[in-house]
This record gives sequence, C-alpha cells and structure tokens, in this order.
Amino acid sequence: MIDKIQVENFLKANGIPPTAKDEEIRSMLLSARWNNNEVDTALMVLKENRKSKATHIDTLHKVFQTDERLSPAEISALLGIDVNITTDDVNDIQEKRLRSQKLQVSLALLLSVVIAVVSVMYVMYREKAGFFHQSVTVFDAR
Repeated sequence: MIDKIQVENFLKANGIPPTAKDEEIRSMLLSARWNNNEVDTALMVLKENRKSKATHIDTLHKVFQTDERLSPAEISALLGIDVNITTDDVNDIQEKRLRSQKLQVSLALLLSVVIAVVSVMYVMYREKAGFFHQSVTVFDAR
C-alpha cells in the first residue's frame, strides 16, 4: 500500500513539490517506471484526507483491479460528493419512466395501425379491389 509520506518524500527527492500539477507528478512517476495503477494511487493518496485514506485506496483497487460492484457510499466517497436520494425521488423517477413507456407503446401501436391501414388501402387501389373496384353496370340516368 502506498503511503502519502513515501510519495511526498519520493517527489521531494526528485525536485518536485507535492503540490505540483498532476501532469508533472504523473510524468515524473511514469519516467521513474511506475505503472499507471501505482501513479493513479499515488495521485489519489496525495490529494486525499488522512481520515478516509484506507477507504479511498481500497475503493481505487476495487475499481481498477477487480470486477466487484461499488456501493453508493463508495461511489460518493470517490467522487467527493454527498448525494441523498429519497424514496420520493425514486418513486417519481419510476412513475415518469412508466408514463414514458406507456406513451411509447401507445405511439408504436397507433403508428403500426396507421401503416397497416395505409398499406391495405394501397394494395386495394393497385389491384382495383374493394372501394376501388370499377363496377361493370352503368346506371342509366334517364
């Protein structure tokens, strides 16, 4: 596990302050033959809060090196934001999704009926059948 003090000492030994831009730190660590995962971990360690260090590094390893799913709390901790989703929000989202699905199904049904009717009418016109049949008897208008 990478420690913040070790990374800071390594950077100081190479003449780069720990507060330098990420690009500088990344290029220096990569030139020192660190792999990408180690560089990402080192950058995260430099930026993180001491209290949540173990959580961030464990979560980082979970993201990049395993196929495990992250819990919402871990995602919030990684992003550095707190998101509170209430059951009312979830119910509203589900209600909107259901309403949208009903509208889509209704439109698809209506469109399919219109296409079917137009197709049948076109075929009847081309074949001169049904409404479009020319009657043989001619009415005498006397």
